[in-house]
Amino acid sequence: MIVHFSVQNFRSIKNRVDISFEKTGLKGLPSNYFAAPAKTQLLKTAVLYGPNASGKSTVLQAFHALEFLVVNSTGFKPDQPISPYEPHLLDLATKNKAVKFHIVFFGSDRIKYEFVVSFGKKMVETEELYFYPNGVQSLLYQRRAEKEIKFGDAYKGAKKAIEKLLLPNQLFLSKAAENNVESLLIPFQFFGKGMMIFPFLNENHESDLKRLYASRLAEEKYSHFTNRLNALICALDTGISSVSAKEVEWNNYKFPDNLPEDIKRKIQEDYKYDIKTSHPLYDGGKLVGQELFDVDEESTGTKSLLVIGGIILDSLETGRVLVVDEFEKNLHPSITSYLISLFHNPLTNPKNAQLIFATHDITQLANGAFRRDQIWFTEKNQFGATELYACSDIKGIRTENPLDKWYASGKLGATPIINDVDFLIKMQEDVLEETE
Repeated sequence: MIVHFSVQNFRSIKNRVDISFEKTGLKGLPSNYFAAPAKTQLLKTAVLYGPNASGKSTVLQAFHALEFLVVNSTGFKPDQPISPYEPHLLDLATKNKAVKFHIVFFGSDRIKYEFVVSFGKKMVETEELYFYPNGVQSLLYQRRAEKEIKFGDAYKGAKKAIEKLLLPNQLFLSKAAENNVESLLIPFQFFGKGMMIFPFLNENHESDLKRLYASRLAEEKYSHFTNRLNALICALDTGISSVSAKEVEWNNYKFPDNLPEDIKRKIQEDYKYDIKTSHPLYDGGKLVGQELFDVDEESTGTKSLLVIGGIILDSLETGRVLVVDEFEKNLHPSITSYLISLFHNPLTNPKNAQLIFATHDITQLANGAFRRDQIWFTEKNQFGATELYACSDIKGIRTENPLDKWYASGKLGATPIINDVDFLIKMQEDVLEETE
């Protein structure tokens, strides 16, 4: 469960921006939040709106960058650049400075943790981890570049031995978890198992479907997942009765003799599973059976639904945080609304999974599905830096106000300002030149 996340000096973000899942004092829509430990009330969803290139995706990519750093930094080689290091380049004061992430979350032990990290191109500059047993902040460890790590009394496990193994471009959290330091396993696992992050989905939805869920659709032990996905796509009026997969038998297929082995293996891996959809077959208006189709014969929207539907069901089943960019792409707004509602419904979200996503679909603001503290806006200032603010921060807005119309009219900000004067002059000049 995420409580709070902030990022500074990352891509289009210069100054620190914060996004919070903590419920504010606003009333209404009680199904949109839940009681977390330590008397905390957390929101189940957060939605980001803003013009193209305003930084919506950057906020979501920051989640991915932090997750990648925690999960993978232990494998970084000496002097290897820290790949998530992407500072803000439009200001001379920041283009060589550290990127900073700060996240507050509840681990699987229902204890609150706070993790802060800043890093340059090849060196972690600061790294701090706290936890809150009984609601009181307690240090687990604190790291400063080229200084000995300071450990709190609650830290249990190897210290000097891990410090000797630690490279400047690696996180202590990652290295300690690799060495099974028990007191750090739960916060480490939050990043690897507590979040599902999709900063972008492949335009080739068939590829995403095979990569993410083909094996589940093919294996009997995951039949509960297949049954739920089939129930979902039937409920959403796709015309599909079911989706299934089976492993391709390569024994009877003969590759050209001169085809390199690595290419053979790549083909076999990429096409390991054959995914089929089943549609009702009729004869004179009477149902007589089912007709199978290759999944690539389905529409782009249907394939998109299969992918995002699987991702959402996965999140709901495990209670994980889902971060996804523009998942409504190629979907009808009514279907998008329904998929979002699955997170707000206690029946479909008993484990209180959370969703944060970016969208351009302003119809989602029209149906009253979100509280104002769930709606966030991004826009760039005059210097090209992303700013982030909540709808609840805007004064003079009431629950009954038509947020979709207000947003479309620019009253809430975060809409593109189209200045076409120079463009039209240029077009007119070109037309005149062509007619001379």
